[in-house]
Amino acid sequence: MTHTRVGLCVLAALAASQSWGQGDFVSSAELEAAGLAKYWQLQLPLEPGQQVHDAYLVDDHLYLGTQDGYAYAVHAPTGLIRWLRPVTRSGYALRRPCHHGEQTVFVTPSDVQIYEKTTGEPVSRHELDFPPGTAAVSDGERLFIGGLDRRLYALSAETLFRDWRVVTSGPIASLPAIHDARVYVANDSGHVYACTRDNKTLVWQAAAHDRITADLVVTEAGVFAACRDFSLYLFDLNFGNVRWRARLSGPLYDAPVVMPELVYQYSPAEGLAAIEPTAVGVVDKRVRWTLPRGRVALTVHGGLVYVLTADETLVAVEPASGRVRHTVSTAGFSTGLPSPGDSTVFLVAPDGRLFCARPRGTPPLRKEDIFRALNPPPKAEEGAASGSTATTTAPAAPTADDPLQTKRPGMPPGGKSNVTKGFQERGAGR
Repeated sequence: MTHTRVGLCVLAALAASQSWGQGDFVSSAELEAAGLAKYWQLQLPLEPGQQVHDAYLVDDHLYLGTQDGYAYAVHAPTGLIRWLRPVTRSGYALRRPCHHGEQTVFVTPSDVQIYEKTTGEPVSRHELDFPPGTAAVSDGERLFIGGLDRRLYALSAETLFRDWRVVTSGPIASLPAIHDARVYVANDSGHVYACTRDNKTLVWQAAAHDRITADLVVTEAGVFAACRDFSLYLFDLNFGNVRWRARLSGPLYDAPVVMPELVYQYSPAEGLAAIEPTAVGVVDKRVRWTLPRGRVALTVHGGLVYVLTADETLVAVEPASGRVRHTVSTAGFSTGLPSPGDSTVFLVAPDGRLFCARPRGTPPLRKEDIFRALNPPPKAEEGAASGSTATTTAPAAPTADDPLQTKRPGMPPGGKSNVTKGFQERGAGR
């Protein structure tokens, strides 16, 4: 057994023993009344003084970032700790990772790091020659990263060499989004662009009235963009015209959560707003209701939407009226991770507690489920249909601490560079 596997098993055993010894993190009776039941819970084995500052749900993995630069990978269906790695420097936020085949990709202020998704084994590291403003998204062939230097970069996922780059009208801090053959990106000047993934051909360009720093959400309905001009926009997927605009009472910093019936948008000025995606008529009627203490919509089940509030309470709300039907105390859990598609509630506390609830009556986890998560089947051979992609980039030279940690001191790179093609300020609509 390798050192990595030994460490993984020790982490899993330690975390499990700590969780079992603490009792339920959330009241079973309150969950049952709200139509839910505990599925699993976990206490991350944090070091003294460590806290979880960043949390993401990416496909079947939870990624938890600590304030000192470490990342935990947890198997979301079972709550099993997969691995722990130092990824970024102390004091830097952990950006949202993405999956590329069977690999996990992190973007730090200075480099791109790639690990095996299930084991955490280092694959490669590539130092960046531009200041990244976003994490990466992958289409299976390329990694797309927005830059603070106003450029959108497309890197080959296999070599990490640049395929293309294109200039926009402002710094990019909003995570790009991929849909079909296009990549969509917004920037600090309020512009939204759609271009082809393979050759960066501009398809359309649109504009809001202020900065867009929230991540874009793209569905078949269109491109959802939360803007600092107090508005959530829906841009047409194919042409970029504004299909509708929902006005709220303050600037929007968070991405919306798109569910089948409603779109949920958090505004610091008024809490969680439920927005009609198909309403017609005046703009004021697009907001169906607001929940002032609501923070994030997590999932829907049984005709109810489950919302984590700012006062660390899980509430079950009627989508039609916004009336709170059930309340569950979740003291200490300040972060909720939306999972609209599978009726699952994921909660994260800064002290490393993780909690997963599913609808009441869901079959419990079995030993076989845990065993399969701890011992995943071997990867398919290179080139097989598994979707796993090998990298041809040689791994970086190892350092004393970790083979993927950069030796570059100081601030991340910046400066100007030549760009082969830029988006022109044409076709912008308001």
